[in-house]
Amino acid sequence: MTLNRAQLVRILYWGAAALLMGGCNHPAGEISNRITFKKKLSEYALFRGEMRNLVPADGVMPIQISSALFTDYADKQRLIRIPAATKLVIRGDGLPVFPDGSLLVKTFFYPKANHSGRQIIETRLLLYSGGHWNAATYRWNAAQTEADLLTGGAVVPVYFQDSSGKSRHLEYKIPAQRDCGTCHRSGNELVPLGPQVKNLNRNVNRDGKSVNQLGYFMENGLFAHGDRKGISTLPDYRDASLPLKYRARSYLEINYAHCHRENGSAAGTSLSLSYTTPFDQTGIAYNRENIVIRMQTMGEYHMPKIGTTIPDAEGVQLIRDYIKSLAREDQ
Repeated sequence: MTLNRAQLVRILYWGAAALLMGGCNHPAGEISNRITFKKKLSEYALFRGEMRNLVPADGVMPIQISSALFTDYADKQRLIRIPAATKLVIRGDGLPVFPDGSLLVKTFFYPKANHSGRQIIETRLLLYSGGHWNAATYRWNAAQTEADLLTGGAVVPVYFQDSSGKSRHLEYKIPAQRDCGTCHRSGNELVPLGPQVKNLNRNVNRDGKSVNQLGYFMENGLFAHGDRKGISTLPDYRDASLPLKYRARSYLEINYAHCHRENGSAAGTSLSLSYTTPFDQTGIAYNRENIVIRMQTMGEYHMPKIGTTIPDAEGVQLIRDYIKSLAREDQ
């Protein structure tokens, strides 16, 4: 039998996809919480005044990261609260050392299509207790006055206007608690993803001034004072003024390296996508065509496995441009 070109491409694609996926379809067991979360988000007193305004309460500090995970174009507010008389400690470029009782808060919302405010969908908590991270998700009610603990996941219809002015509709999926380990797994433990030191080492606006965020945190008691000279910065992949390969590697790091890394849920595959992994050890060259296909095709082999219902058009284009550049320059 003679195969035409289209048939051959399909065979090669699915064969490569199966090899790349490897252990992805056979994740380790569920990681259970070791604490009991409160039933209502309001019980954590994270916000001052009406909850819908998302104004951090005293002792709750906003944080910003350079490179952020794509979640169906949702906007996100990130907060942190640590116990009094404690501080985070820098230990290299990765996650800082968190004191027991640290609480990371991430709220997902969309601007309403008619510009009449925003629709808050969910708030996720990561609570560090007894040397272990625990995860919970709270779904906001229609009145935007409260959020209730959710364990089984949910689907929420969303109508919004994206940054280009295009009206969009999607069925937003709030993950179930058992899904947290899909992305936040490191071996048999849950870990945060975004607040790595290199992702926090950026300039932010505070009190009308542009300041280094790590320095600001040190001055305001969140981090212990330390030397920042050896700390790198994860590039903002949205910054078109930066070299393409740095933006692309940063995008791959924050969106996919949580699975495609040592101790991640896809550690046994042919991809290793951490930003600091040398290019010749990433598997990007071998999987270059397959990566783009998996990013833009929803379904069983989509990257990432959960957390999105639509492709990231801008992200796909970024990685497509990067893949094309691999044939033109020495990596």
